Amino acid sequence: MSETYVQRMRVTFATDDTVKYVGHLDMARAWERAIRRARLPLAYSQGFNPQARMHFAAALPVGFTGQAELIDVFLDAEVAPTEFLARLTPALPAGIRLTSAAAVMRELPSLQAAISAARYRVELETAESDEAFAGRLAAFMAQPEAWRERRRGKEVARYDLRPLVQSLTYSGPCALGQSFGAEMRAEPGATGRPDELLAELGYETALRRVVRLELVLADGK
Repeated sequence: MSETYVQRMRVTFATDDTVKYVGHLDMARAWERAIRRARLPLAYSQGFNPQARMHFAAALPVGFTGQAELIDVFLDAEVAPTEFLARLTPALPAGIRLTSAAAVMRELPSLQAAISAARYRVELETAESDEAFAGRLAAFMAQPEAWRERRRGKEVARYDLRPLVQSLTYSGPCALGQSFGAEMRAEPGATGRPDELLAELGYETALRRVVRLELVLADGK
């Protein structure tokens, strides 16, 4: 991809329940439309089919909300972060809230390559006691492996979920029933998914609320 942009703006944003069923492609289109409405100098790729130069760190699964999502927006002219936020904030649809923006170095790895883990808060409907639920989490972490199948079209791939779960922390009862925190790997080819963790724990069909609290960058930048 041609490096014709002038500035790389890293933006942190949050989403709420009003947009949690918006798919990743529709979310990307909403961002592009908002940036154009804000008259920000969005850069486009070269070629016969120019694409908006925006890179999300990781697609937020449908049904999840996020508190600190990341996107790099590439610009054809320099814009102060404060001006960027001021112009883009009123142009974004309801349910997306900007929290920060900062110009970052061009030499940094792509966001997708830099992500190493994701932290979640999970609430789910269950009548299980505090002790039993906490014990269920501890039992999973004590397992040496947890083999599951992941389907993509007609293909079925087996993978070990256990090394993708770095930590589980019981958070106590909540309005739905029980809650816990999870840190899961989020690297290319090795990404843990909370929905598959819940299925492994025995809560595949339980009502749940999942919030991605943070995306962890390997280099901390």
